[in-house]
Amino acid sequence: MKKILKITACILLAAALALGALVAASEASYSSKDDPLISLSYVNKVLLPQVKEMILDTLAGVEIGDIIVTAPPVETTTEEPEETTTEPVETTTVPKETEAPKPEVTFPLGTVNTGSQYVVVNLKEGESLFASVNACEVIVRSGISTVISPFTTDIIQGLSDTTDGKELLNGDAIPTNHTLIIPRDDGRGLLVGEGGAWIMVRGDFIVKAEEK
Repeated sequence: MKKILKITACILLAAALALGALVAASEASYSSKDDPLISLSYVNKVLLPQVKEMILDTLAGVEIGDIIVTAPPVETTTEEPEETTTEPVETTTVPKETEAPKPEVTFPLGTVNTGSQYVVVNLKEGESLFASVNACEVIVRSGISTVISPFTTDIIQGLSDTTDGKELLNGDAIPTNHTLIIPRDDGRGLLVGEGGAWIMVRGDFIVKAEEK
């Protein structure tokens, strides 16, 4: 009678384990680390051979103690961390446009700058007027004056008479009320004759006394 009870207990244990394996196989989405499930292959390869061996031992008259069932190995899953891709942020540095530094202009001592306005200058006999660094514009209002120009040989040039549209060369008399341009500070200008002269000037200019 005792032997029959043990055989019955073994059969019931095997049936319970097989049923649990079938339930685990049908619920594939279930997963828990704290309550691991056994697989059908584990029942077939491990538990059933143990139960079969216990049944054979019982039929052969071998006394077996408490039924010891080897616990299935706990399946652990290692979740790989999700790969995160950080794309480098492209930064474009736009070079700043910088203006070339303008050279500092040094005006000679005695330079007068009228800006965009005309000034009236009274020159005495023997005094001369020249452009200083930049061009200047002159209008002889009264008096006698002549052109001064160092360019008298290879390149012949003097003052530009914009009223008549012609070039006044070195030694030429300057007509009154004509607008003249002294192009640059290169020695070109006008020399005042006897009695002095009244001249309107606009721009940078310098007055020099008669050389003795």
